[in-house]
Amino acid sequence: MAVDSDPKHVLLVDDDSDFVRILELYLKLSGLDVTCAFCGMGALEELRVTSPSAVILDLVMPDIDGVGICRHIREKMGDSETPVIVLTALSDAKSRNEILQAGANEYFTKPCDFEVIFKAVEQYTS
Repeated sequence: MAVDSDPKHVLLVDDDSDFVRILELYLKLSGLDVTCAFCGMGALEELRVTSPSAVILDLVMPDIDGVGICRHIREKMGDSETPVIVLTALSDAKSRNEILQAGANEYFTKPCDFEVIFKAVEQYTS
């Protein structure tokens, strides 16, 4: 993959630090600039100080869940442009419908091919 001279900035939010580090490395090697947050409050802090090109987040976190973060992006920040890509172990229809209604653009279940996530980021940020 070609590395962009001006990489897109992705905020990756998940409380599984091992998973985050592996996906972060893959995305960085694919030419993306990645910032990580390991909880909902950390994600909100990052969103306060940065403007990511895309947000990749899990639904289940210890403080603010993915639905709350997505709603914050869409309602509180008034941001309908930043793509929100959900990557979670939850595969039930209720979880999928709730996050899509909150404004998520994509919903993938773990385990997932990292190339699929990269292509989703590329699709929404091109």
